[in-house]
Amino acid sequence: MNTDSDPAQTYDAIVVGGGHNGLTCAAYLARAGRKVVVLEARGIVGGFCTTEENIAEAPGFRMNVCAVDTALTNSPVSVIDELGLHKYGLRFIHPDPWAGFVNPDGASIAFWRDRDRTKQEIARFSRRDADSFERFCATMTDAWWAALPYFQDHPTRPSTKTMGQVLWRLARSRRSLRPAVRIFMNSPEQVIEEYFEREEVKAAFANLGAWSMLPLQEPGSAGVLAMMVAYFRWGVTRPIGGVGHFTEALATCVTDHGGVVSTNSEVEEIVVEDGAAKGVRLKNGRELHARHVIGAIDPKTLMQKLVDQAHVPHQVQAELRGLGVLRWNISVVKADVAISRTPALACGRPELLQGYLLLSPTMDYVKRAQVASMAGELPDEVPMAPMFPSIADPTQVPPGSDGATIYLYMPTVPLELSGGRDWSTVKDGYVKHAMAELDSYAPGVADAVIGTFVKSPKDLAMQSYRGNIIHTDMSIHQMGPWRPVPSMSGYTTQINRLWHTAAGAHPMGALNGWSGRTTARMVHRLMRREDGAVRRTLSAGSR
Repeated sequence: MNTDSDPAQTYDAIVVGGGHNGLTCAAYLARAGRKVVVLEARGIVGGFCTTEENIAEAPGFRMNVCAVDTALTNSPVSVIDELGLHKYGLRFIHPDPWAGFVNPDGASIAFWRDRDRTKQEIARFSRRDADSFERFCATMTDAWWAALPYFQDHPTRPSTKTMGQVLWRLARSRRSLRPAVRIFMNSPEQVIEEYFEREEVKAAFANLGAWSMLPLQEPGSAGVLAMMVAYFRWGVTRPIGGVGHFTEALATCVTDHGGVVSTNSEVEEIVVEDGAAKGVRLKNGRELHARHVIGAIDPKTLMQKLVDQAHVPHQVQAELRGLGVLRWNISVVKADVAISRTPALACGRPELLQGYLLLSPTMDYVKRAQVASMAGELPDEVPMAPMFPSIADPTQVPPGSDGATIYLYMPTVPLELSGGRDWSTVKDGYVKHAMAELDSYAPGVADAVIGTFVKSPKDLAMQSYRGNIIHTDMSIHQMGPWRPVPSMSGYTTQINRLWHTAAGAHPMGALNGWSGRTTARMVHRLMRREDGAVRRTLSAGSR
């Protein structure tokens, strides 16, 4: 996908960053007839959404290096349907159950797409907890349904149609409004303690709550639990062949409509003149010019690294200094593991291998790991959410292979280690420790390892500021219309013709492309007005 275009060429838009939002933005612009180029620093598009053969000892084993599922992409209105990505070979499976809690003693809860079926699983432990689960899901489903049109529109200037839809849906589900707001304002721990009594149920929800990389006691961060409810409503979608097929289809869509996708094209600086973005300068010294520049990267990197600070207003600098990005020192280790044989769970439920395994025996187990991480210590406890993608999708292992892939996700480790230690020297040992823990749930899996590929917080930091895969902390004060910060809300910046689109720019984030789509619509609409003004000026001059 490399391009050798003329350095003096001027584009309608340059998109900096080839993640899924950048590619989505470029695809909509290219489809609208705009001359657009996507610049990606790596040799592969996708950002945190790639599928790669990254284990030397296991050729043909394709790993989902960061993301694995696409969230809400099949909810109406889908960028996949609008862009016609199915014609580029994009297909999905829908794992069911999408997750399962397993305790060391063999107790288990399957989270099925069918909410009633999941309720029955919980009822085996507590009828009261099952009823509370249903009450929680009903409340948050109403909230999701009401908020969905807003999430797909402009965050600070939603259209009259959008607000009408939101208000109509709120009116229909007004009984859920007050409890939903209360849930969003609370911490995950408060919600879990209020709704559930059995430790097994609490532990499953605590594992989900830890995915925000915030302490379970953090006020205003219980919204992370609401993502689970969306899985019941719209299911989990997983691209066949790996999540990278989603971004590959987007890239093909861009080029199919005349756009350019250029890999190995690291941007060194966004060129700003007279208060407006004029183009970019690459690491190799080459310059590209454009009417508009769109930063499809995290806000800190965009405004503090790629733009000369002389051009960044003081208010923007001040707000970005205060932006929370893994401020509790809790981060993620992600390991890809190739194994020689399909594992079997000690609990005797092979269907749970379809989705995430929520492995953390108690809520206190998760909290102890978080406390250790905040202090920079490697926790003995290993809350994790592993899955085995190739079991549901055998295309991710070589044909005829008896092996499997493990997506080993550990969302409770320190970003910065205490005592001057470096992640490069401890990450392999920590993953071995985690595999030993996993072996107690799936006996023999540790002995079946062919090879591993580990991404520590330090490795993730090479792709976004401090390695935050969702760009900013997901507490309520950093979500909504002013995300990531007020001076950069609404996909704009205070530098003329410089835009921001990415997970950190969207009111909620998640892997769905909505940020890129809305940004593309705004940029195209502005260019259309500019083109009209030029035509009118030329027409007047010819008279």
